[in-house]
Amino acid sequence: MITTPSEKGLAGLKKKGRINSKNQVTIPADILRVSGLQAGDDVEFAITSEGVIAITALDKGPRKQHKIMALAGDMTEYYDGFDLAAERQSYSRQRP
Repeated sequence: MITTPSEKGLAGLKKKGRINSKNQVTIPADILRVSGLQAGDDVEFAITSEGVIAITALDKGPRKQHKIMALAGDMTEYYDGFDLAAERQSYSRQRP
């Protein structure tokens, strides 16, 4: 069940921020926590008819998988029966 900030009684929460020289804004931690946003989330900016800047979270689709991880995932048959602990023990015995 998704709850909105207004349903949590936090709709009036206000915090200050500053726009830096690269036009970046740090969103205060309390605002992030209440909104459920995390680093890397996509957001949309809009200006309302009242002149308010609205930030809306976009749907969180599946995260793009790194190419090397996709490749490793395609080769799972090579790791069937692999015992990492035993491999480490055998390696440590072989070293002088």
